[in-house]
Amino acid sequence: MRFISSLLLTVMLSSTLFAKENPSQQLDEALQSFMLFLQKTQKSLKDISQMEQKAVPEEANSFQLFYKKLTNKAKVENRSDLLIKTQIEYKLLRAKDIPSSLILVLVRDGKVELFGKVFDKKTALKAMDLALHVPGVKEVTSYLIIKERAKILL
Repeated sequence: MRFISSLLLTVMLSSTLFAKENPSQQLDEALQSFMLFLQKTQKSLKDISQMEQKAVPEEANSFQLFYKKLTNKAKVENRSDLLIKTQIEYKLLRAKDIPSSLILVLVRDGKVELFGKVFDKKTALKAMDLALHVPGVKEVTSYLIIKERAKILL
């Protein structure tokens, strides 16, 4: 902004200095027009900065709790909860279509609970399936929230 105003002032002043008749009066007129330009610019910037930006409310149906419990019917060996949790988090991290940073894994006595946010039911089911196939998991309960991807309105 400063560059544009200084450039405009330079152009106005240089055109006045090369004028042949009454350069003092033309210089005054150029400075007055420049001051008027600056005042209008300042008012426009102030108006823009004070405008309220209306937020687009999220739709009520954009969030959905995906609760599901899967039980491992096979014989399950006892393993450390920390080891189970680490393996599940690693598998989620390796899965490219699962937002692993948005999923919290809790393990207690071989029972896994998944909390967090995914973008569709298919992803939630895949996360549950990955967790269920880790050795030592007795059951997996999903408390995942399915949230549709944000729609950009222009």
